[in-house]
Amino acid sequence: MAGRAVLRPPGSRHSASLWTVEAIHFAVYPGTLEVQIQVSPVRKQVLCWSFLLVVGGGLFLCGLVECNAAGVNPGVAVIPAQKLSRPPAVDGVLSSGEWDEAVRVAPFWYLKEQREADLPTTAFLAYTAEGIYAAFDCYDPEPEKIQAQEIHRDADLSKDDYVEILIEPTGLDIEPYIFRTNARGTQYAYVPGGSVSNVQWRGDWKAAAVRHGRGWSAEMFIPFRALRIPQGQHALGVVLRRFVPRLSVTYHYPNTGITYDPLKRARWQGLQLPEVLPPPVILPYTQLDSASGHTEWRSGLDVKLTWRGGITTLLTLNPDFKNIAREVDSVSFSYVPRIVRETRPFFIEGDAFFPDTTLFYSGNLQTVDAALKSFGAVGRWSYGALTTTGSDQRAIVGRLGYQIAQRARTELQVVRDDRPGVHTTALGAGAVFTPAFLDGYASIGALYFRTSGQSLPVGEKMALSFWRYRGDGRISFGGQIQQISRAFKPTLGYAPEVGFRGYDVSAVYENRWQDRPAQEVNAGINVAQRWKLDGGVFDEVVAVWGSALLRNDVALWTHAQLYHRPPYRDRTLTLGASWNYRKLYNPGGVMVSFGKEAGGDSLFWRFSQGIPFTSRLRLKLEYERSQILYHHHNTPDRNLHQFIATLNYDIDAERSVGGRYIGRGRRFGGFGELNTFYLTYRQQVRRGMDIFLIFGDPNASSTQTRLAIKVMAPW
Repeated sequence: MAGRAVLRPPGSRHSASLWTVEAIHFAVYPGTLEVQIQVSPVRKQVLCWSFLLVVGGGLFLCGLVECNAAGVNPGVAVIPAQKLSRPPAVDGVLSSGEWDEAVRVAPFWYLKEQREADLPTTAFLAYTAEGIYAAFDCYDPEPEKIQAQEIHRDADLSKDDYVEILIEPTGLDIEPYIFRTNARGTQYAYVPGGSVSNVQWRGDWKAAAVRHGRGWSAEMFIPFRALRIPQGQHALGVVLRRFVPRLSVTYHYPNTGITYDPLKRARWQGLQLPEVLPPPVILPYTQLDSASGHTEWRSGLDVKLTWRGGITTLLTLNPDFKNIAREVDSVSFSYVPRIVRETRPFFIEGDAFFPDTTLFYSGNLQTVDAALKSFGAVGRWSYGALTTTGSDQRAIVGRLGYQIAQRARTELQVVRDDRPGVHTTALGAGAVFTPAFLDGYASIGALYFRTSGQSLPVGEKMALSFWRYRGDGRISFGGQIQQISRAFKPTLGYAPEVGFRGYDVSAVYENRWQDRPAQEVNAGINVAQRWKLDGGVFDEVVAVWGSALLRNDVALWTHAQLYHRPPYRDRTLTLGASWNYRKLYNPGGVMVSFGKEAGGDSLFWRFSQGIPFTSRLRLKLEYERSQILYHHHNTPDRNLHQFIATLNYDIDAERSVGGRYIGRGRRFGGFGELNTFYLTYRQQVRRGMDIFLIFGDPNASSTQTRLAIKVMAPW
């Protein structure tokens, strides 16, 4: 059934509305109701901005209510400031009397069941004029089961016993710093917005740990110069946590309720913080690149300046992008291009302060001879600004955010791309509100994106999202509605599909147990529908999934999906298992997915296995195959194989050598599409020169006779 209603133009005696719609088309099909509203371009813009103002105003009012309530919230944990007269030795040993002046922080909580941790944990917190001191005393009745495998700084410690302190210097809704150490003293740090790996560049800190008969203990020292602290600040947001991998449990302080709420931080207040101005860090590099009888010297410079209040400015001249080995993409079938993780240091630094990936995906910015960026927070404002120049391309990128209250914020974004034949501007605005509840919290967001340019029509994206976090043992749920016009084209962003409107809803159940064979269970359902703006179905999906992590270090998972993307009706089932899940160097896994996909019979499978020959020498093998048989002589079958072998040898915690082979082709052993091998030497030290040596080219399609040496010596 279909129909049409026409409304009279403004000024007609039959029209009493200021907002006049030219035409409404509606159609009813089995199971769907589709409505199309046609308005003039000018009125369309007004409607879009009205939409933003209404939603943003609602979020603003919610923020004001939340802000007023937050000032009298009796549930906020307060840690009094305690300044040390004599700093302790950071050796992991909690010597008698060493922490007597510090504040004792206990108990830690098992949030899900709202009770004190089964393994008692006590923390000590204090400070000096130089920085923060923290210590943890971790009781464990089975010390022989404590996991401490990782030795590399800033590597993944999620398979080890660890403790961590989260520090948020501004008191607003900004990501916290994370300082973590495992039970052997291996350090991991996360800097809000991202940072490069060079220790002197990102800021050094200390940690040590020891194991003993009743568990283990750890000590940390975090210099104030490693934190971006606003001027005049006298309080820090703090969260303390302990993770026990064999129990698959995290213990917290403070008690944030039955769900971990990242904004319910303890207030460490009364601090007399010095005004710290870190010295400039200059990171020059020199690179020798010799290939095919041609030798090229290349050099560049990165400069980092930190101003009062933690504002950070970076300058890069002639940055080295060639040596970076990009993440190897899977050969699994996808209807759209996938995002590959960014690995270039200049773009990693402060990434969270810059626009959404939809408007700015740094992987699309390839040519850079020089660039300048600055980011940070000033009071309730946060910002990121970037300008680049290279060859025939110029780019300007910016984001400005305002914290309405602790749980409400809004922001504006801009991206300008100038190059031959391309002169585009992308603008964005959005707001987020995260109200708290007794059993968790919610996230409500609205955004509006707009693109325009030389000889390009105006394109738009609008979205509203909602998610309700309810924690372990409860169902979390949410979704979004969005519309993207066909003309939406962010030339430096990631928007592979346009010209539709639709919705996406999900429900997820998660639970964890310490004393059952299945320690973690995760299950969920997702339903989504999208329609073309010019009529018809874009796609629709129903998917269900489930996974379980068993006590014996085995993980199982499954995923079933019905996907309609005209003219295709896909039906796939995925089954997977992994073993040695908590082992660092010898985990393995297998996954197989089969069914109907893109009009053919599909089969995709992946196998991986880590092989530790010694504690320092290890091999990882990965193999995957993607196959779609179309059974039609006009449509060629898809058949791709990919094999990756990676060998690593640790000379010590700061130096290693390795090699990698990547092969990709239409049959096993026939890797004509990609067939490359390269060797590496990596030295990343606490003090001194970082050295990277590569024989071969990580990004080439075939093995290259090439030697590249890169030396970075910060000063």
